[in-house]
Amino acid sequence: METQLLQRPTKHQLDQLMDIWLNGNLAAHPFVRPDYWRKQAPDVRIALPQAQLIVATTDDQIIGFIGLQGSDIAGVFVRDDAQQHGVGTALLDAAKQQHHRLQLSVYVANRSAVSFYHHSDFHVHEQGIDKTTNQPEYTMRWRR
Repeated sequence: METQLLQRPTKHQLDQLMDIWLNGNLAAHPFVRPDYWRKQAPDVRIALPQAQLIVATTDDQIIGFIGLQGSDIAGVFVRDDAQQHGVGTALLDAAKQQHHRLQLSVYVANRSAVSFYHHSDFHVHEQGIDKTTNQPEYTMRWRR
C-alpha cells in the first residue's frame, strides 16, 4: 500500500473515489436514510477535485482516501475489503504530517469511527446536531 497526494483526479479515479465514498457512507451510517447519501453524490463529485486528496493505493487501485479542506477533514473512506488493514491510519498519518492541527465532524452513532479517531489521538471538542440529518455529532480535534 502506498499513500500519495492526488492532484486532478481522472474520470476513472473520480469514479473509484465516488464508489468508495457512497459505499462507505451507506455502510457506516445505517441510521441515516440511504437516499440522503445518493442525493449528495452529485455535489460530492464536484467538490472532491477541489479538496486536498490523499489516496491509498494498491496495484494502481484506490483503496481509500482522505479529503481535506484546509485543516478540516471532510472524510476518511476505506474500501470495504481494505478495512482493518491500517489504511485509515496511514491516511490520517499522511494528513498529520502536513498539518499541525486537524478537525472533523463524526456522527455520535458511528461508534467505530469515533473509536478510531480517539485511538488516533483526536479528542471531542464539542457536540452538536447535524442540521441536514438531525443526527448528533461530535467535532473532534487533533493537535501536534
